[in-house]
Amino acid sequence: MHRWIILSALAPLAACEAEPQLATLTEASPETVEALTGVLAAALGRASIQLGPGDPSLEPVISVLPPQPGPMEGNSPAMPALFDIVLVEGDCYVRAHSDGALHLLAGLSCVPAG
Repeated sequence: MHRWIILSALAPLAACEAEPQLATLTEASPETVEALTGVLAAALGRASIQLGPGDPSLEPVISVLPPQPGPMEGNSPAMPALFDIVLVEGDCYVRAHSDGALHLLAGLSCVPAG
């Protein structure tokens, strides 16, 4: 009986957490892309990044190209880092495919992916 009381008390808390919904940015202006790349660079711990092909205002998945191989390296096995654009309770985030971490896209707006 005691367990049911605890579970029923915790149920509303679990219901409050919204499931992330795939989204796209509302625009892909140079300012928006600059803000997006700043968040992605911070998420990857890199000073600068290069986005892969695609338009974040049309596609919910963003790829970040790996760093270029150095002069002493041949072929690099590095793969692009992938992120989803998601909406969570009205806020726009990018979610890393590698670990599921969410990074807020402050000041950017997005809409559910169609």
